[in-house]
Amino acid sequence: MQAFLVNAQSEETEQEIDTTKKKVIEVGLTFDYLKLHTLALDNSKKWEGAFNINLLNHYALIVEAGMSTLSPKDAYYNANYISEGTYYRLGFDYQTNINPTNLIMFGLRYSGSNYSENITYSTTNPLFEGQIGEIKREELFAHWYELVITSEKNVRRIFKNDIKDFLSLGFKFRLKSYLKYSQFELAETKQIPGFGSTVNKLNPEVNLFIKFRIPILKN
Repeated sequence: MQAFLVNAQSEETEQEIDTTKKKVIEVGLTFDYLKLHTLALDNSKKWEGAFNINLLNHYALIVEAGMSTLSPKDAYYNANYISEGTYYRLGFDYQTNINPTNLIMFGLRYSGSNYSENITYSTTNPLFEGQIGEIKREELFAHWYELVITSEKNVRRIFKNDIKDFLSLGFKFRLKSYLKYSQFELAETKQIPGFGSTVNKLNPEVNLFIKFRIPILKN
């Protein structure tokens, strides 16, 4: 009986390992859902998604894109600041399996943003009537690099029911740096969509995501 259990466990383990090795090429569609939980906590709006192609179980080509509106309250005194636009990330990941359903990835991204700024300000003077002014900047561009660590888990059960192997949940930790963007002497840029605050040389960020996986080629 003990030998039978050992053999059964051995066969099950081999089956699990084989499952991880079946997919040679896999396409993934990823959506960032962290912002859905934080829309009520700040004045920014952000929507982001990604497309990836996994090759040979270890390598992935990544294309990410998003749009964002940033309106920090403390950007300028007596002024409303809005930075909005689109951004993208291109890069790759190297992934390794911790077990048959959990994996960790290390990657690099080249990122860019096309955005505009609008600053509405007011001035007060005890001797003169207050004045209201506006600064508009359009067709601005910035680029930077990111180091990315991803933890991902394949979801096989929902509400105690087995499902097909197509769904994953996880998080990404990003460290953004080497930012290049347009500089202005009057009212400098405070926020860039996709990057965040320009005050920090290193900008960390965490994304929670849901991924739909589609196998294209199996061995």
